Amino acid sequence: MFDRSLNQGPRRSGMLHVGGQGLADIETPSQRSRTSGVLQAGGQGLADISEGLAKWRIWWMFAWNDVRRRYRRSGLGQFWLTLSMAATIGGLGLVYSSLFHTDVTKYLPYVSVTFVGWAVISTLVVDSCTAFTENENLLRHVYLPRSLLVFRVMARTFVVAAHNLLIIPIVFAFFHVGVNANILWLPVGILLVVVNGFWFGFFLAVVCARFRDVPQIVTSIMQVVFFITPVMFQPEQLSQRGISVLWWSPFASLLEVFSAPILGSRPSDLALIMCATMAAVGFLLLLPFAGRYAPRAVYWL
Repeated sequence: MFDRSLNQGPRRSGMLHVGGQGLADIETPSQRSRTSGVLQAGGQGLADISEGLAKWRIWWMFAWNDVRRRYRRSGLGQFWLTLSMAATIGGLGLVYSSLFHTDVTKYLPYVSVTFVGWAVISTLVVDSCTAFTENENLLRHVYLPRSLLVFRVMARTFVVAAHNLLIIPIVFAFFHVGVNANILWLPVGILLVVVNGFWFGFFLAVVCARFRDVPQIVTSIMQVVFFITPVMFQPEQLSQRGISVLWWSPFASLLEVFSAPILGSRPSDLALIMCATMAAVGFLLLLPFAGRYAPRAVYWL
């Protein structure tokens, strides 16, 4: 009779040694297939983004037509956007400067910059939620890389922002506010906003195509985030503890890298590092996610 303990010996030891290598160190076929599947999905996501960039004429035409169609047959056209933003900045700036007991000559230029910057960030987030759903008929009948529709939202947002940027030099000239060499950080800030806005917008576009309640949730969250982001208040008005907590907000960092160079200061190292880290990690997560789920969006519409 054989001793059964001899047959069960390798199992009880917790590891079977094959050729001097533990079984736990050997990659199983399922692990290899999972890894290759992630890499393949990442490659598909990268190909979709590359194809979308290559077709820049299409999404630029779509974006420009979106803006023109909104104000078709109006006398001022797209500059109604600028007038509306200017009225909002002027009204809120005067009211909040009185509430905060702040010098309006310093507060209004600050609000003009942060309000324009926040409009870019919030619009990228909110409008990306409907990037796929508002193009349902287009996706059903024509093949387009899914990233093209996200680029359309981004281009439309920055066309509107270009109109709103006209407010800033007018306010600066009226209150005799100048710029300095720190304005050279502005291209870096815009690039960080664009990259983070793209990966987050692409992710939201896919999720919102599958779950139709998410756009309302995102809109409500952004309304709350507005009041805890230094748009209508200056960070110096907070306590030291409040400032420490504030700068861990990703939206506060994105707003800082955009607005600080215009206001004449260099973005903090924390804001730059946070935005760059978000961009790198976000793209690493987005590529396999978009490669796997973005092509399915047409079946969810």
